[in-house]
Amino acid sequence: MSGSRKAVIRKTTRLFDDFFKIDEVTVSHEQRDGTMSPDQRRLIFERGDSVAIILLNLDTESVVVVNQFKAPSMVARRRDDSTTVDGWVTEATAGMIDKGETPEQTVIRETEEETGYRIANPTLISKFFSSPGGTSERIFLYFAEVRESDRVSDGGGLPGEDISVLSIPVPDLFAQLEKKQIEDPKLAIGAYWLKDYVQSRADSHRALETVKMTMKDLFDRLAQGEIRNPDLVSAASWLQEHQSSLELNKASVTAALAGLRAKAPSGSGVLPASVVRFGVTGKPGLTIGYHTGALDNVKNVSIWVNSENTDMLMDRVIGKSISARIRLLGANREPDGTVVEDLIAEALRNAVGQRGRVDVGTVFVTGSGQLKASNQVDRILHVATVVGRPGVGIEAQQMSLALCTKNVLAKAEEINKRLWTILIPNQGFHSILIPMFGSGEGGLAIEQVAPIIIPEAIAHLSTVKNPMLQEIYFLAYTGRVKGAIDRVLQQSCLKGQLSLLK
Repeated sequence: MSGSRKAVIRKTTRLFDDFFKIDEVTVSHEQRDGTMSPDQRRLIFERGDSVAIILLNLDTESVVVVNQFKAPSMVARRRDDSTTVDGWVTEATAGMIDKGETPEQTVIRETEEETGYRIANPTLISKFFSSPGGTSERIFLYFAEVRESDRVSDGGGLPGEDISVLSIPVPDLFAQLEKKQIEDPKLAIGAYWLKDYVQSRADSHRALETVKMTMKDLFDRLAQGEIRNPDLVSAASWLQEHQSSLELNKASVTAALAGLRAKAPSGSGVLPASVVRFGVTGKPGLTIGYHTGALDNVKNVSIWVNSENTDMLMDRVIGKSISARIRLLGANREPDGTVVEDLIAEALRNAVGQRGRVDVGTVFVTGSGQLKASNQVDRILHVATVVGRPGVGIEAQQMSLALCTKNVLAKAEEINKRLWTILIPNQGFHSILIPMFGSGEGGLAIEQVAPIIIPEAIAHLSTVKNPMLQEIYFLAYTGRVKGAIDRVLQQSCLKGQLSLLK
């Protein structure tokens, strides 16, 4: 980081000269007080510079890595187990930079030699020292995307090398990273970078889809005569006329979102907290309804539902999703908000175990952590509603929403009907809060979601004999969500299925 102070190499002697080299160096350097240090003898392991690559296969949604025997790895592992013969390491493809080669030329060559994939124009992630206290080696870590059509050979390295080519699904790689199972530092550094890269691609994709949905909503309101502001009518008309010729890149996405939000009709802001209830016809005591406003303000609902991805990895606590909020609210935290114990996320990881990716509609049950004390929540039901795809992010499918709703309600009845709730009926979990599956980061419009999941809830209370769930609520965060829910509930009232409770 700092190159302003002086350093002088007095003498260099090569003590060992083979495939690797060892130099004895006499060096003096300027100290913090401005004086030069006494001459110091240092041994430097000299092996030159090397490259490594994080290779993402877009067709298989996996990272291509290699596995081979490394004698130093076996020696290191014998410090833990003197009898082990395990010297095999799974690592990022890597190799030494030959004389006259650039790092980019080397990584292209090594990638084809070891994995069989031909790449061009790799992206440099970082350049770093492998172990600055002992060796002068620098590693140039790259990233590239490939498809199956880019594979020109089986790989395996040069003659005499015994290299196996492996593919690790991206969710599995991130799970290994979280469980501290990655031994190769190049792969670990690259995996952290890849998480941000995938998230960034997903954010851009969702932003673009949001603009498209916002534009569609704007055009629908224009056609229905709901827009009164002359300036907005003029702008919307021009946008509709020219939309096919507009290029929606990241900059235009940001600008369009800012403009539309600034002029958006009322209903885009967070609502104040309230509760609206409807009685189920012919089922006294059974309720369908919704809570408005922020999730934090919902109290005294026994079960909260967390809409999760098929990898069952909760969103970061700094995220804006329901998953992130439940994770944060359920954690043990310092007064400044710092998470001390990640209670719900840890409980979910334990519940999932070694399953890895699960099917859409799969439901896991965990405790509620600190939400028990703060919001009187007893259980969290985590349901896989969206599918994660590398480079795209997560997306929901409309045809899966009914299944997810059915499975959540069935799981709630299942945990309610365990022996202890039968023996002590008043101790069951009688209320549940369900978010609008897929309408957030899943990419679906709320108008696509509400007409599917709300009728499923009504059907559950109407058809299940003696349901222990007595109150099913949905979360209406904004005016637009509330409007979509209201329209479905009003239609149900007209059909004679519901009636508004005062």
